[in-house]
Amino acid sequence: RAPPAPSLSFPTSRNGLVCALYGEFTDALNHRVRYSVSLTESALSVRRSSPSPGRTQVVFNLTDCVGCRAHRGPDGADVGAYFTAYFYPFRRRWMSAGVARQRVEQCFRVALVQDPLANLQEAERWARAIRDASALQAPRRHGEDDSVRRPCRVMILVNPQSGRGQALQLFTGHVQGMLTEAAVPYTLVITEHQNHAREVVKKADLSQWDALVIMSGDGLLFEVINGLMEREDWQEAIQTPLGILPGGSGNALAASREVPSCRRNPIPNGYPGASGLTQSLSGKVGISTCKGATEASKRGSKGYPSSGHTSTPLSVLLPSLLAHP
Repeated sequence: RAPPAPSLSFPTSRNGLVCALYGEFTDALNHRVRYSVSLTESALSVRRSSPSPGRTQVVFNLTDCVGCRAHRGPDGADVGAYFTAYFYPFRRRWMSAGVARQRVEQCFRVALVQDPLANLQEAERWARAIRDASALQAPRRHGEDDSVRRPCRVMILVNPQSGRGQALQLFTGHVQGMLTEAAVPYTLVITEHQNHAREVVKKADLSQWDALVIMSGDGLLFEVINGLMEREDWQEAIQTPLGILPGGSGNALAASREVPSCRRNPIPNGYPGASGLTQSLSGKVGISTCKGATEASKRGSKGYPSSGHTSTPLSVLLPSLLAHP
């Protein structure tokens, strides 16, 4: 059988749509199954070329894409290369009402020629194009340009005792993989004692990170906020975006912001509180909330230096998992 036609690197029209890229690839697991793949500015369309029962075409919205990577296969003798895209579309929950984001992984094998390097370069071209097109679909804040943004650099603070000792397990079992898929560079801080997070944030060089993410209950978030407010440069420090991944027992603040808890809203494909956050950190929302508007936190609370300080906006990034599609 002749090899699939090479991908097109210039805009072309297929079925009335202007495509950024078009190519024909094989299934990652079954090389006899072939797909016609079209990338437009807003979607990745996959049409099955081989006769088979079931749906022949699936369209993935790029707003649901958190990342895409190119890689070689596990078999060193395979001349083909692969690119894998990761999507978290809204789908109906399994055996329950409502919808939630669930993970979909789509992998294609590129074997246009017998040169492994050329195939890998083609896979990298597709992966880069999908990432860039996905980033350009993100909502923009007022005055922000349309250039492709790099992923945020994140400090993630996890209380291993939170959620009956399950917070760290939730991170390594679900969130860590999603950050890898989204190519989000992060530094993990596992707190060791009370006020550890407060001390870390108070002394940290915040220019090294674009956001701070707290995976715990409400207590660790309050430590982080107090640490920011106790800095000499507190007025600048409190502009640092904060992310919340509910990992405690109560999660009262997260619940008030409609952030789902793993225990209240189990989802078969993983931790429900993370997908909206990874979209934000991979360049989807920047420093606004995942629902598209910058939040200003003006809470007066015990531990804040003074009531005057609370008038400065404190941007809080929250997962959009329960936001209506």
